[in-house]
Amino acid sequence: MGDFLTIMHGIAALCAGGAAASGWTGAVIVANSAFDGLDHARADRTLRRVLVATAGFQAALLGIATGCALISGARAAGIIAAIAALGFLSNIWTLAPRRDKAPDGLKKKNSTMRMVAVSLTLMMTLVALGAGVMAALGI
Repeated sequence: MGDFLTIMHGIAALCAGGAAASGWTGAVIVANSAFDGLDHARADRTLRRVLVATAGFQAALLGIATGCALISGARAAGIIAAIAALGFLSNIWTLAPRRDKAPDGLKKKNSTMRMVAVSLTLMMTLVALGAGVMAALGI
């Protein structure tokens, strides 16, 4: 039984670490590459698409990490991974197209949604990393 628990700890740690690596890649590496080589509008669209496309994958990895951590008895790691999964999923809602219009005389700023999504991705990347470390230690 001890080997099974060790394997579950390892799977949870790998999945949470993969989600953290994916978050870092999307929020930092793609953002820097896009804004270096493209004009602002294209870079903004590219980064939005990357964040929305990777959010589901990151949440799925963290869902697997949650299940494996809870099966192995690492309750804290499971709870933290579940919170990180919900945080990554909130990027989809943050970057969803809005139907409301700006009030008369004001301009609607879409860049605020992108900044919130990137900040949220970076925060959830750190949370996922913490879940991976806790899962590896069996906490």
